[in-house]
Amino acid sequence: MTPGPVTGQLVDTIVAPATASGQAQRAMVRLSGPAARSIAYGLVRLTHEPLPGRVGNGWLELAAATDETVEVQGGEPLQAPVPVELLAFHAPRSLTGEDVVELHLPGWPSLVTELVRRCVAAGARPAVRGEFLRRALVHGRIDLQQALAVGRLASSRAVEDARAAAACLSGRTAQAGAALRDALLDTLALLEAHVDFEETDTESIDETDLRAGLQRAAALARELVVAGAVRPSTDGETDVVLLGPPNAGKSSLFLALCPGAETTISPQPGTTRDALSAVVERGGRRWRLIDGPGVGELDDDLDALASERFLQTLPTAAVVLHVEPVASHGGSARPSAAETDARRRRLEAVGRRVLIPVSSQCDLLSPDAPEPAGLATSAVTGQGLGALWEALLVAAPMPRAPDLAERAECEAAAAVVPLLESALAMGFSGALPVLALHLTEALERLESEQEQPLDVTAEVLDRIFASFCIGK
Repeated sequence: MTPGPVTGQLVDTIVAPATASGQAQRAMVRLSGPAARSIAYGLVRLTHEPLPGRVGNGWLELAAATDETVEVQGGEPLQAPVPVELLAFHAPRSLTGEDVVELHLPGWPSLVTELVRRCVAAGARPAVRGEFLRRALVHGRIDLQQALAVGRLASSRAVEDARAAAACLSGRTAQAGAALRDALLDTLALLEAHVDFEETDTESIDETDLRAGLQRAAALARELVVAGAVRPSTDGETDVVLLGPPNAGKSSLFLALCPGAETTISPQPGTTRDALSAVVERGGRRWRLIDGPGVGELDDDLDALASERFLQTLPTAAVVLHVEPVASHGGSARPSAAETDARRRRLEAVGRRVLIPVSSQCDLLSPDAPEPAGLATSAVTGQGLGALWEALLVAAPMPRAPDLAERAECEAAAAVVPLLESALAMGFSGALPVLALHLTEALERLESEQEQPLDVTAEVLDRIFASFCIGK
């Protein structure tokens, strides 16, 4: 791709088949660039020129254009004209932001090859991989997130990953972030108007409106954080972590959920020190199950270090199975202070992640024992495993647009939440300049993840003058 010497504009015309190779009922060849229409109209004998929003048609004269004949599926030479339909899109309202022509013709591989060859002979250049997409990005027809989504869509290995990429490609995934940005800008404009301009121009500030704006922005930021927490990883696999005290039967449950996985099972607590993982397909989805060391009262320093490291490295988007053995197998023994403290540490480490309480070793319960607190399972008898998979499918749903957001924007929203909560906690009287600084910092953090960040000061001024009669 050759940029212009000064402006950096794309100056040549590219061509490529836009449909899969091989025989088909129809095929399409696409041209993009300043000479797209002149090349296409020069090759096709038009009967109706393609007007904006209308399909044109014509004939491709094979025998007249070359001494060679084109072979079709049956192996016989094709001499008659081939009907072609054309769609023309004028810059900048096109797929790439340039002049684009699509030629639709019978899906014969040799015919498609011949048409591309003639386009190249007429002055076009064969497009390299991804070049149409790159031109769309350069001319602002898509943003960087949408461009990356095309790659994820093409390489997706599971239905939910394809849906996530398609949602991002549609542009709807940016709506949640845009709503948060608008809420922050509107509230900051309200604040700055009352801080920087005469009260006669802006009237007195309404604390109710200000608090409502901050609360709305905080709620939107939390939604983005949650959306990022449940979003599957880019490889299309949803992480499931088995977390619990030592000797709770986690490894046995891990084996029962992932038949064939390699791990060790021991009656001694703390045997599992390194996290083990296995991938399994269930319910049309791919799951990565992770079994780590028990987190509880451990005497060995190495075991304690392994369990604390496991807590600190829990995958961000994981679903956590909090596995606890049935209390004394149906007894009424109260947990010790150390056990209570270990349980608190486990739950604190889970944070905002989705959590499913699981009671293990339920095959050891006596018939008259009370119902366990969590989802009753047994790795020995298979009790509750089907119900556990159903709970996972419900607890880790596919995020839906527009709630889905790119991970970087979700991380930015996570940094914005404490700033907004701090702003809501302060008294508004006499603290408006400080509050404005909090909102400016939140906006700048959010904009730091954007491909083309806003000029926050200019945007706030635009909103002030659009909302108030300043200087009248």
